[in-house]
Amino acid sequence: MAGAAPEGGGQTGHMRTRVAVVVLLAALQGAAGCSSGESPARPRSASPSSPPPPSASPPSTAAPRGSTSSVIVECDSMIASQRAPSPNLEIVGGAVALPTSRTYERALQVSETRLPDGSEGLFAKQGLMVRRGRHVELTVPERVTDRFWLTWGRPGPTGMRVVDRCDAENEWIAFVGGYLARKAGCFPVLVSVDGRAFREVLIGVGAPCPGQGPAPRP
Repeated sequence: MAGAAPEGGGQTGHMRTRVAVVVLLAALQGAAGCSSGESPARPRSASPSSPPPPSASPPSTAAPRGSTSSVIVECDSMIASQRAPSPNLEIVGGAVALPTSRTYERALQVSETRLPDGSEGLFAKQGLMVRRGRHVELTVPERVTDRFWLTWGRPGPTGMRVVDRCDAENEWIAFVGGYLARKAGCFPVLVSVDGRAFREVLIGVGAPCPGQGPAPRP
């Protein structure tokens, strides 16, 4: 019969309409989710307030505790100058020659003396050699300040010894003095050159440090 719909045509139209509605609803739900402001979860990072890992500190150049005063070893008090120190002295920091346990085969010879407080003690006469034009500081650690002293410069055992860029005809300058001790022993001396960190060396005063022989007899 002319003008009649084909068999099954109505059911196909209804199915197409349902599919279109489902697709439209899915698109609307997706758009709503994007406009809600939610974002995908992200990995947690370290808090900005977390402290950074500790870093190594530069070596200190401050005077060790116990060095409450300084004694200037005056340049015009030098007793001699020479081209080079004796080979049995250790050159510390490139500018100070000392009879350390590393290079001096025997402990320093001592003689009996009176300490500034009137008690009996020992004195090892040993000049100080410093390279010209250099700033040098010498002192002792706090742990031995009551029993071991340096004596270069003006009289009196206390305080850090400072040689400040002396000039001379030859490369190395010598100053008279030495070491005072209540008893014989192996003692530490701290040395700084041109403001760099203090370095500790050992001096045998009347008694040997490890690796040294005994002091010569008077």
